[in-house]
Amino acid sequence: MLDFLRETRSWMNNFSTMEVMGVPIDWFFHMAGAVIIVLVGSRFWPPKNVLILTIGLLVAKEIFDVFAKTRVEYIRAPGLDLAFDMAAGLAGAGIGWLLARRFPALRGRHDDGEIRQ
Repeated sequence: MLDFLRETRSWMNNFSTMEVMGVPIDWFFHMAGAVIIVLVGSRFWPPKNVLILTIGLLVAKEIFDVFAKTRVEYIRAPGLDLAFDMAAGLAGAGIGWLLARRFPALRGRHDDGEIRQ
C-alpha cells in the first residue's frame, strides 16, 4: 500500500511540473475544472451553493497537494504556485458563472419558447 501511495505521489509531482508553452498544465485543469463545476452545478443549485462547492473543492485540492507532493518529514509552506492555482480556479469559476448566465438551463421550456410550470 505504501508503495502505491509513493508512486501516486511521485506521479502527481511529475504531472504538476509539466508545462505547455511555458504555462503549468495544472492551471489549465484548475480553470477547466472550475468552469465545469459551475456550469453543471448552476443547473441544479443556487449560485451561493455552487460558489461554496467550487471554492471548497479548490481549497481541498490544494490542501491535498501540500501533503501529496511532499514528504511528511519535510512539509514546507506552500509557495506562489498555490496562489496561481487558486487564481486559475477562481478565474474558471468566473468564466463558468458568465457562461451559465449567458446560456441558462432550458428546464420547463417548450417548443413555442413559453415557460410552463
